[in-house]
Amino acid sequence: MKPPYELNAIPPQPFSRYSFMLTRADALAYETLSREIIGWRRILLFVWIGLGGMVVAFLPENWVGDEGGWRFWALFLTSIAIQYGLAVVAMTASAYYRAARRLPNPVAVTMLDQVDHLEWQEQGVNSLVASETIGPVIETLTHLFVCVGDRVLILPLHAFGSRSEMAAFANELDRRSGD
Repeated sequence: MKPPYELNAIPPQPFSRYSFMLTRADALAYETLSREIIGWRRILLFVWIGLGGMVVAFLPENWVGDEGGWRFWALFLTSIAIQYGLAVVAMTASAYYRAARRLPNPVAVTMLDQVDHLEWQEQGVNSLVASETIGPVIETLTHLFVCVGDRVLILPLHAFGSRSEMAAFANELDRRSGD
């Protein structure tokens, strides 16, 4: 009796294949996406900026002048601007640190789109991503970010033939994910 399948059958071919190099710049593109500051980070930011305003209270009165005067407001706004600038520097340094941890060295990646799942091949390790586990798909001018649980798949524009091909792939992933 002949088996219901042929042993040397050709496996199904992927719907599409993308091969590219990921660098730290690609990880930095993800880490510097504009996000809303929420929770304890927002409270910390407001307290930090407020400390800049409190500095004015400790300055000598002959420096500050009359409360509500132009020197008072100039010092008050300057100290708040300095505190905000320091916060931006700290957040930027943190993004660079997270990008370095996410992708310490350049890595060759191959992604196969098998229609019902994605195969992500990185440094000899294959991982399967089922369509139902795909979370938000974030498209920017230079990258496509596919969130899968606590992991993110980074697809740079140069992995695609054109910007419109990247947009079509993003729409297809969004449709499949069911979000």
